Amino acid sequence: MIWERLRVGWLRLGHSRHRFGLAVVAAATLGLGSVQDRAEAYLFYDNGTLDYIVPASEAIRWSADAWGPGRTLVWELEHGPDWGLLFGSSAQDFAPFVEAALSSWSAIPTADISWRLAGVVDPSEDLRFGDSRNRVFFDTDSGIEGAVAWWIRNHASEAWEITECDLGIPAGWVEEGLSAEVVRQWALPNFLRQELAHCFGLGQAAGFPASQWLRTSATDDPDGYGTEVWSPVPAMADWGDSLAEDDRVGASLLRPRAGWPSTVGALAGELESEGESVPYTHVYALRRTPDGMRDPVGAFANASGEFLIEGLPPGEYILWAHPIRDYWSHRPLILEDAETDVKDAVLAHPVHVEPGRTTDGITIPMRRGRE
Repeated sequence: MIWERLRVGWLRLGHSRHRFGLAVVAAATLGLGSVQDRAEAYLFYDNGTLDYIVPASEAIRWSADAWGPGRTLVWELEHGPDWGLLFGSSAQDFAPFVEAALSSWSAIPTADISWRLAGVVDPSEDLRFGDSRNRVFFDTDSGIEGAVAWWIRNHASEAWEITECDLGIPAGWVEEGLSAEVVRQWALPNFLRQELAHCFGLGQAAGFPASQWLRTSATDDPDGYGTEVWSPVPAMADWGDSLAEDDRVGASLLRPRAGWPSTVGALAGELESEGESVPYTHVYALRRTPDGMRDPVGAFANASGEFLIEGLPPGEYILWAHPIRDYWSHRPLILEDAETDVKDAVLAHPVHVEPGRTTDGITIPMRRGRE
C-alpha cells in the first residue's frame, strides 16, 4: 500500500559522471597503456545497514514480484503536451533514445537484465508514482528531474525492495536553451543511462582519476592567450556508445547471470595514513593485460577505510586509491568525514584475483597533504 512505501528521488542532472569537457588519461606517466577513462566506482544503495558503503550482498534489489529472475521489465513512454517544448517533438520522437538506453543495460552478458519499451501511452489516470508502472515522462509542472524509485519492505526478510521506477526528463534543458543537437546526441542518451543505473540500484559513482589540460581565462594572461596547466582531475568524459566496465560489473553483482559469480573474484583491504584509517575513498582495480592496464573497476572504502572490489575476472591487478573530489555527487560521504586531503596512491606491486575467492589483507598507505 502507498503508506507502506518509501519514495527516494534523485533530482539533479550533471553529477560527477556527466559534464562538458574533454579529459585525457595520464597513462604514460605510469605506463598504463590504453586505460579507459570512463570507469566509475560503483556505489550501492544500502538495505537498512545505516551505512553508505555496503557490499553487493547487502544492497537493495528489485522485488521478485515486480521483476523476477529471467523476466522482462516493461517500461512506458508517457505522452504529454510538454514534449513539444523540446524542439517541437513528440514523445514518440524520443522513443528510440529510450529503447537504446534500455538496450545498453539489457546487453550486459554477465547480468540477468531484460528491459523493453512497450511504447507511448497516455498519462495514467491513477497516481504516476506508486502505480506499479515504470515510465519515462516530461512534465514541467511535476518538478521531477531524474529517477524516482519506489521501495517496499519485504516483511519476510525485512529487506527493502524496489517495486517501480519512473524517470522525469529535466525541464531545465528548455530553460537553459540547450540545442537539439546537444540534447539528442549527448544530454538525453547519457541522462537516460545514468538514471536507469539509479533505477537498477546503483548509486552515484565516481570518475576514474585522470589528468587534463586546463586553460585559464585569457584575461589572466598579459599576452591574451591564456595559460595551460597539466592538472590531476577526475575524468568527466561521456560514456560513448557503451557502458563502462564498472557499470557492467555493478549491475552483474546486483543481478548476476547464472554461473557468473563462480568465475570472478574480489579484492579486499584497507587504506591507512600514519596508522589511521582513511574513510570514504575511491579504490580502483586495473587489470594487467599485454596491451596495458584495462577496464578499471572501483568501489568506495567504508567508514573504517575498508574496501571490497567485487566481480573481477581472474588475473593481476594494480590498485589505485583516490580521494573524493566531487562535493555535490558525494555530499553525504563528505559530511560523514570523508578524507579529502590525501594524495593519490598506487600500490607498487600487483595483486592476484582468483575465481570464486577474495584476496584480502591488502593495505594501501596514503599520504596527507593534498590541497
